[in-house]
Amino acid sequence: MSKKSDLLVRVRYLNPIPNPPFPPKLLNISTDINRLGEPSYLNHLAASTQLPMLVDSEMGMPLDLNAYDGIWDGRDESLNPTIDVGQVHHPIDVALLAPFNAPPEAIGDQKAPTVTEVSWMRNNNYLTRKNNARRKEASEAKAEAVVDASEAAQIMAIEKTFHDLYEQDSKDIRHPDKRKKGLRSYDILPDVESWSNAYALIRYPERPSAATAINPAASASSPRLSKALLRPIKEDEDDQQMIEFYLPNEEDLPRLAEAYDNAIPYDQVENIYAVSGEDPNDPTLEDIFPHVHYDRIRMYEVVSSAPPSKDMLVSFQEAEEEEEEDQPATKKKRKGVYYHEINFKTLLRKTRAKLRDQVAVSADLWDKAIVGYRQPGKKEEKDREESKAQVADPTWANEELRRLRGGDNMAELQGEAIQDEDVELDEEAQRLEAAVHEEEADD
Repeated sequence: MSKKSDLLVRVRYLNPIPNPPFPPKLLNISTDINRLGEPSYLNHLAASTQLPMLVDSEMGMPLDLNAYDGIWDGRDESLNPTIDVGQVHHPIDVALLAPFNAPPEAIGDQKAPTVTEVSWMRNNNYLTRKNNARRKEASEAKAEAVVDASEAAQIMAIEKTFHDLYEQDSKDIRHPDKRKKGLRSYDILPDVESWSNAYALIRYPERPSAATAINPAASASSPRLSKALLRPIKEDEDDQQMIEFYLPNEEDLPRLAEAYDNAIPYDQVENIYAVSGEDPNDPTLEDIFPHVHYDRIRMYEVVSSAPPSKDMLVSFQEAEEEEEEDQPATKKKRKGVYYHEINFKTLLRKTRAKLRDQVAVSADLWDKAIVGYRQPGKKEEKDREESKAQVADPTWANEELRRLRGGDNMAELQGEAIQDEDVELDEEAQRLEAAVHEEEADD
């Protein structure tokens, strides 16, 4: 028994209806039950039923076989006359005179076909669904075509989709459903410019705000919330990860945009750390490092954090971007749908008071944070270019496969689905192929 149902209350409901003033009266009917099993019980029914037609005393079926010659000697020709071969029957009666074919008997595990009685009141919708299900089963039972599942065949199949896309105009694509003709088609493209950035999908237990324990009614605008800062804190005792939530002041948002435009060079970072380490309130820090102060609002617990399997970041570009005058070399972003992978999916919840006090003692908490921007270093720029190459460089897949296999094998040399004369090899592949031919010629 659960703890919630330990208390049982018994309630008795009274019936105020009085008893009847007289006892019930029982009738005694004399009936012989044996007469129901005798055929004489139906004699009066048979005598009162009039026959619908005139028949003889034997009801049309001769029971006296003595009238037929040879019936007791095994000669029943008179009773069962032979069929006259020359007699001409009506076409309707020919099907009725066909010999009876008995159903085959069950042999081994094979069972004789059974005839299912179908009601003539069967619903037409049910019959249609049943017929469609049978057609689907019949189509699935057909022999499936042999599919080349090799790595090279998969690469070629993906490449073919790009060639098919270039051969047709997206404006000519129409939805097969006539009721959805108004749907528009977009080119689905990877977001090359932001592909090197890491994105996380964070779910809060409630709408984030600037409310604190001291000022629970504080609110924040959407531009302020969009500039929020999350700082992870790792606890070693129970391996519970915590995250601090920081927000800038409302009046500091314009300064934060100026700090982004005036990002300091990468080689000045060490000098900034040295100045802020000696005195965080040094007035010269504002001149050499444009920054904004962030206030700690609250703390969250991380419930789960894992790479998502089905979530994707999608943005719509309704019109082509125009080239800027000061940056003519910038590539325009054409109309389409741009997707980007999400690296992590995190679920947060409110911090428990006991755990929050423990973290405040053991962890390194910041009441305020100084936030500014710096330019990326050479190694970071190289890493970003390598990350962009995954979706921007058409030869990246071949180079990656060549790197994984030690440089002596490629996807073009695998699988029966690829023909050498139909594949355009890159420079490295042509060099390797020429080297193989030279070795064969020397042998």
